[in-house]
Amino acid sequence: MKSIGLRWSVVFLVLTLTQTVWAKDYRASVFGIKSDGVTLNTRSIQKAVDFISENGGGKLVFYVGRYLTGTITLKSNVTIQLEEGAILVGTPSIYDYYTVDGMKALIVANNQQNIGITGKGVIDGQGTTVLEQINNQISKGYMKETALQASPALIAMDSCRQVTFSELNLVNACGNVQTYSGCRELTIRDVTVKSTVVADSKGLVLSDCNGVKLSKIYFETSGKECVTDGKSKNITADGCKNEMGKTVSAKN
Repeated sequence: MKSIGLRWSVVFLVLTLTQTVWAKDYRASVFGIKSDGVTLNTRSIQKAVDFISENGGGKLVFYVGRYLTGTITLKSNVTIQLEEGAILVGTPSIYDYYTVDGMKALIVANNQQNIGITGKGVIDGQGTTVLEQINNQISKGYMKETALQASPALIAMDSCRQVTFSELNLVNACGNVQTYSGCRELTIRDVTVKSTVVADSKGLVLSDCNGVKLSKIYFETSGKECVTDGKSKNITADGCKNEMGKTVSAKN
């Protein structure tokens, strides 16, 4: 009887995985990603992203829960889908973050295409806690960077194409919330940005980007809402406002 039960369990697992592949939607739990808010999921999430990218692309779907992680590198043709109630939480340890092309962040990408994060979930950088850890490491002489240099953004992308972020809640960055450099065909819509726990946290930084569409973004930040370097072009902004109801443009 145990053998029959085991056999059916295996069949069920195979069918589940097969259906997931066909649908191109992959449940995070299939890759051993835990939603308990305690387990560090960095390696599991990265393996999932790599697998999906290597197998034709698709969505990595997170359901209700808190998913603790360090830096994740998005790969071509992969979208992270954060369903309502799903929270991607940045780990307090600064040593679990790394830099891509000079940019340190929770979510990074370099020279990738057709990528994004969607859904009504939350990305929480735990800015205050991370900054405390940074200052602690600096005071002990373990870090040579300044607090500003060490502070990770929530999202940093370099030289990427066809990037989409929609319906997200981006909160509590330790550094700037979003930084995009040399990106093309960037769309950000229906996104809420709240980052006031750390001084001078900018909501959106654009550098040498082309073809940027900003729509219905709500900004509540301790620094400027949107900053461009003067090199970015073909930028449109529609319905973007701050907490005072003032329209936010994409100009310097």
